[in-house]
Amino acid sequence: MVLKRWLLFIVIFAISLTVILSLLIYFQAKKPFTEANENAEIYVTQNHLLAQVDDSYVYNSTSTFHTVIGKTAKGQEKAFFVPVKKNDDAIMEVNLKDGISKEKAIELAMSNEKNGKLLHAKLGVEEVGPVWEVTYVNEKNNLNYVYLLFDNGDWWKKISNL
Repeated sequence: MVLKRWLLFIVIFAISLTVILSLLIYFQAKKPFTEANENAEIYVTQNHLLAQVDDSYVYNSTSTFHTVIGKTAKGQEKAFFVPVKKNDDAIMEVNLKDGISKEKAIELAMSNEKNGKLLHAKLGVEEVGPVWEVTYVNEKNNLNYVYLLFDNGDWWKKISNL
């Protein structure tokens, strides 16, 4: 009876320790990304580029940018692309009203997919300028990337069935 209790205690302790350590490792691994996004948000607000931040994320391509989306003091919806390496690229911006919306990009990218599952849609910068990157899994469970030009929604590039 005593042996069973000790065994139960050891098993519960081991599982608890594993869960706690896993959570600590996860949050420590995520911390640099979170801090970098927060720094990009702070930069655009402190420099009065945006008065309100609605979304921010990392966009990776040939260069890495933090995309920060929000509203200016005048209420204009804009996106700023803050480079990770400050010396490499200048900060770019787009007025969201001057291009296609996120919803329209998703609609265009997945127009031929009946049972596709959207993973994400991100606004970023490529060599052609601002693009929407729409990532989804098709009905055959293959990963697909579609890049649409922000200005008019034309297809720039598609990577299918990974």
